[in-house]
Amino acid sequence: MPKNSYHRHRKRSTKNAPADLAAAVEKIRGDNVSGSQAITRRAAALVEDWLAGVSSEARDAEGARRARRDIEDRLPELAAALINAHPAMAPLYNLFDSLLLCMDETAPGEDACARLARTAAAFVEGMDEHNQAIARHFSEVIDNDAAIFTHSAGSTVRAALLHSVQAGRRVTVHCTESRPLCEGTALAQDLARAGIATTLTADSLAFSLLRQARDPVLAAGADAITADGVINKAGTLGLATAARSWGIPFYVLAGSEKFLPAVSPDALRQERPAAEILARASAGLRVVNRYFDLTPLDCVTGIVTERGIVTARESARELAGMEIRSRLTGAARRV
Repeated sequence: MPKNSYHRHRKRSTKNAPADLAAAVEKIRGDNVSGSQAITRRAAALVEDWLAGVSSEARDAEGARRARRDIEDRLPELAAALINAHPAMAPLYNLFDSLLLCMDETAPGEDACARLARTAAAFVEGMDEHNQAIARHFSEVIDNDAAIFTHSAGSTVRAALLHSVQAGRRVTVHCTESRPLCEGTALAQDLARAGIATTLTADSLAFSLLRQARDPVLAAGADAITADGVINKAGTLGLATAARSWGIPFYVLAGSEKFLPAVSPDALRQERPAAEILARASAGLRVVNRYFDLTPLDCVTGIVTERGIVTARESARELAGMEIRSRLTGAARRV
């Protein structure tokens, strides 16, 4: 969708919409630290709040019809605005795919607000359930005394590491800073406070530690898993390539909400603020700050999903059969 068209639409018609809806979208757009699940939770909460406001205006049959038209008009634009803000995050696509499909399947006389709110809540609940199942499966993969290396700070990986120790696994966790915003430091401190033997290192030193470690395992989350590979925090590709070269297993921890046939190539090229790397760049110096890279599936030992561990080949077959089921297809092409 064209830049700022969502905001122009909101100026044309504010009825049934919270006054701060556009501001809430911008806050989500400006969140450069949270992972894809956290962003998707915020998006789902925003949708539920918006629907509550729409529902409160539908006091009679005519109001319900106006509310339905308002939702049908606004929901695709809200989807496109949030996906455009974070185009590498598959759960956002899948959340709005579910919502738009739900809207298409809602009967004319049915309470669309209530049904959509239930769908948004169920999507978030599903992510929580997936994280719990993934944590159980991952704890069965790793051995006692394993040295687990991880990059960035996804909620799925955090849950799996905490569960593994609670399940009795003796492990050491090695976290990278995960520059430029260093969200890996927060993960390292959380794990240490939970009693897990944890180290924190600069991204560039992780390669040496990985090669020197005894019984190392590389484990990372994902913002999206596509037929082209795993999209995750920039730096994952280098670690995965090194792990494959040295015969070190690499597991990606990701629920089915992370699977998507494809994302826009622009998702990987999206530039973030140069000041995150260099506060004041010299004239003529171009600072490249991109948050994501793409790791080919053949670098992955296994993808730990809520259903169990699947191989790269199995994942590729599953992705080949996937499709966007709703009107989100058009919006996805525009991001």
